[in-house]
Amino acid sequence: MQSEYTLSDSLGNLTVLYHKGCGKGFKFFGDDPEEYRHYIKQEHVDMVKEMWSDRKDDFPVDYVLRFYMHSRCLVFPSGIWMSETATYPQYLRYRPGANLSFRVSGMTRFTALTDNASAICIGADPDADQIPLLRRLVHKCEGNTMFMPLSPQSILVPTENCKFGEQNIKEGSPRVAKSEFDVLECEKPGYLIEFMNEPMSLEEEFINYCHQWLSKDIEVFERS
Repeated sequence: MQSEYTLSDSLGNLTVLYHKGCGKGFKFFGDDPEEYRHYIKQEHVDMVKEMWSDRKDDFPVDYVLRFYMHSRCLVFPSGIWMSETATYPQYLRYRPGANLSFRVSGMTRFTALTDNASAICIGADPDADQIPLLRRLVHKCEGNTMFMPLSPQSILVPTENCKFGEQNIKEGSPRVAKSEFDVLECEKPGYLIEFMNEPMSLEEEFINYCHQWLSKDIEVFERS
């Protein structure tokens, strides 16, 4: 029997909202404020077109030029999801593991298209006086593996209960990594989101987005 629940937690000014085990048709909305708006520009599009010259005519250029960097990271650990934003003619579809660090202006509705779908949103508290754009990485985890956080004092948020060295971390709970290199044990396959106390790179995140678009983990459609 499906068990749907929502977890919320925080560490300092970093907050987590985790919808897990959602049924088909479950919806949530996003329109968080941003202190800064750093948009994807034509120079960034030109960069990825050069990287993937054989696919350069396939990029949804008109759409991505509306994106700007998001202080929060949205990850879809399970299920198929769809997003729609008011006044925009496109909708997006996300497969398990898809993750977003960009947004467009306006209220966005996210809808689960399958049962047992999950979505976790992590980032700066939208009510804080300052809303920094911090670097983040999404690691896919399964079983036991050696893991090294990419920066000292990285904050780790797992989508499933895990143990890093001697440190137990519950699903959806942000914790400062206490080891520089140790065994990561995951109870179930899932994802580990790592936030670092350093600036987010638009170029790095846009390349990550394009990888997902080319693999069809993220798909863009025109509304009929």
